[in-house]
Amino acid sequence: MKSLMENVVAMKGGDGETSYARVSLYTQLRMIQVIKPILESEISQYLTPDTLKGENGVFRIADFGCATGINTLLAADTIVRAVQTTCTCHSVRLPEFQVYLVDLPSNDFNSLLRSLPPHEQLAAHKNDEAERGFTEPPSTRSYFAAAVCGSFYKRLFPPKSLHFCHSSSSLHWLSQVPDSVVDRTSPAWNGGAIYISRDEVGAAYLCQFRKDFCAFLAARAEEMVPGGCMFICLAGRSSADIKEQSAIGHISHHMQDAFEELIKQGKLEKEKMESFNLPVFCPNVEELESIVKMENSFEIVEGVKLFGGLPLYPISEVRKGDEKMFRRMVTNIYRAAFENVVRTHLGSDVLTHEFFLTIEKVATAKCQDYVHNRNDQLGAFLLRK
Repeated sequence: MKSLMENVVAMKGGDGETSYARVSLYTQLRMIQVIKPILESEISQYLTPDTLKGENGVFRIADFGCATGINTLLAADTIVRAVQTTCTCHSVRLPEFQVYLVDLPSNDFNSLLRSLPPHEQLAAHKNDEAERGFTEPPSTRSYFAAAVCGSFYKRLFPPKSLHFCHSSSSLHWLSQVPDSVVDRTSPAWNGGAIYISRDEVGAAYLCQFRKDFCAFLAARAEEMVPGGCMFICLAGRSSADIKEQSAIGHISHHMQDAFEELIKQGKLEKEKMESFNLPVFCPNVEELESIVKMENSFEIVEGVKLFGGLPLYPISEVRKGDEKMFRRMVTNIYRAAFENVVRTHLGSDVLTHEFFLTIEKVATAKCQDYVHNRNDQLGAFLLRK
């Protein structure tokens, strides 16, 4: 899986029922609503007049791990509007805006670019959020948009070319499953489980996350202007116990149940489960802060924030008797995030379909256990030193 990771770690494209664009309307939109006022406030406080001017009258923004859907457009619109408001407060002439939408080559950029609203010059652009509501896509955009393909764990832009960076619901994805986790001779070998099952496995995952996140910070430090700002939000955990991986941990249990059921039915060999591990890690506040301080290119403003105990919307809305609706929700959410990874590993569309059908059946049988699961997210506003 290691060599193919950049080609398979992508949210499901298109606009169908199981596409990320459709599912994220429910799963990610609530989080965007939570962080929007924080993002606006910190932009107004920490972007200086020199940074606001941009370079040659252009303020450049990059959204790393943009995926597809309305959430991407809402994030870009929120950032641009907040910078515009801050420019007005500082009596800085409004720059033009360039937004780079960054993701892996396997992302569905065609759908994303088709969803962009028409561009209008700043003079003609109006703030219509009160009329349309925040959850509706903007009717126009006051920025130029461009897609950029590549891993955000590497350099993607020229030096000192970005003024603001943003990443939401992406940095918990690792560049690879840790080598020691799939090495049968290693104490961290994870045979018999598909995610963090023991402390040794957790330590290997943390080591890989530290390596990846340091690479992300180092690349952005090269690309950003001094005084530039970055806001990140990713899946995290509230517990000091590295095995308690919040929502991702719950998901891994459901997926492992599906593997074991298919093995029991004789449809899958045990080796297929033993060689599969989710390439995701949820850090806690202390782990994330220590990595930022160790890498030393950025200052954390007001500390890393934990948004803990969030309901897994819309699953949390399910009531007894709604098992059919719940079944649909589970398969749609899981397919949107993990179908590409599972299909690549199983090497069969038929088996992949069976895998997610099995998740549906297992989930329905345990419906009332699922709805009590909670989600933790971490957020941090960083200043380039």
